[in-house]
Amino acid sequence: MSKDIDTQILQAYLDPNDLVEKLSQVHLKNTKHHSGHIHFHFRDKSDHIILVWSKGKFKQTIAKSPRCKNGQYVHWKDSEFRDYNREDVLGELCDEIELVTIDHDCLNKTWPSYYDFIDWLLQN
Repeated sequence: MSKDIDTQILQAYLDPNDLVEKLSQVHLKNTKHHSGHIHFHFRDKSDHIILVWSKGKFKQTIAKSPRCKNGQYVHWKDSEFRDYNREDVLGELCDEIELVTIDHDCLNKTWPSYYDFIDWLLQN
C-alpha cells in the first residue's frame, strides 16, 4: 500500500480504538485470548510505543524504552514521545513508523511500515 491510501480509511486506522477493534474482529475472532500488544517503532527514535488491548478493546498507549526490562515501561513524560498526545501520536508520526509488530498468543507478525500493516489489515 502506498502513502496515497484513502484519507478516510487512514484516519480510521490511526485511531487506536478503531485499529484494535478491526484487528480483533477480523484476525482474532476465533481465539480465546483477546489481549495483546501492537508495537510501533519510529525512525530516529530509540523508544517505541505500544498499543495494549484486552478483551478485544483498546486499553492504553504506553512508551517503551530500550533501557526497560521485559514487562517494564517508561513514563510518557520521560519518553521521546512526551511532546505528543497519546491519542494522536500515530497520526502525527505514521510516516516515521519503520516497524510494526503484533505480539499475541496466536498472531506474531511484523511489517516494515504503517502502510504495509494497514494494507495487510484491510486485505485479510
